[in-house]
Amino acid sequence: MTAAFKAKQRPLTEGEIDAFTARAEELVPDDAVVQQAVASFLADLPIDYVAAGQALLDFTCAWSKIPTQDEIRRAETLLTEDLPSSFDAWQREAGHG
Repeated sequence: MTAAFKAKQRPLTEGEIDAFTARAEELVPDDAVVQQAVASFLADLPIDYVAAGQALLDFTCAWSKIPTQDEIRRAETLLTEDLPSSFDAWQREAGHG
């Protein structure tokens, strides 16, 4: 979900893409559906990173059934707040959930 939220805000760095790919392979190496979603996300990133992020977020929410709509809205709100450039909204949420 972190990669999806970040992609909705800005292009991912090569390091973020590498970390995301490695983590997905580590967490669900034998899940073909997840691996296809990862492949689609990576293919779509250079074309439209916002749409790629939204598609990955939609997939992750449906697949995991973990975050509620309220949790998603809260995270998106945090990402759009006017925060100091050195502050990462994820820091504030690190202790939640």
